Amino acid sequence: MSAEIFTNDWALLWGEQINSNTDYKKAAERWEGAIGLVMSADDEMGITDERIVIADLWHGDCRGAIAADESALEETPFVITAPPRTWGAVLGGSTDPIVGLVGGKLKLTRGGLFALLPYAKAAKELVRSAGNVDTCYPEGWED
Repeated sequence: MSAEIFTNDWALLWGEQINSNTDYKKAAERWEGAIGLVMSADDEMGITDERIVIADLWHGDCRGAIAADESALEETPFVITAPPRTWGAVLGGSTDPIVGLVGGKLKLTRGGLFALLPYAKAAKELVRSAGNVDTCYPEGWED
């Protein structure tokens, strides 16, 4: 099943991919707390409003993933924000998420980079899981 990027259907599929990723389970044994991914609006790429997906993570399991609004981010310990083009590069595998964070392509808008670094392998696996979602894109989307 295909789902449009960063929608609720996409988030549900992402959660399934996380839970089937054995490398993530190993890397995230000590991870506690949610992570939010935020895609900024970009009319030219068909993203008319900001899109937010949040995964509730606990010791290697995804207890749920949903599309949310900004108020849901208040309780989310880690939030990563980027424009659509950057998310496309990250999910497509051409931009490493940790390199993207350190280089400023991805912005850690909540949580500290040093708190996230011990979970770098887990973060990469979260992104790999997202890249495995059968994703479709809005009209106007460009890579």
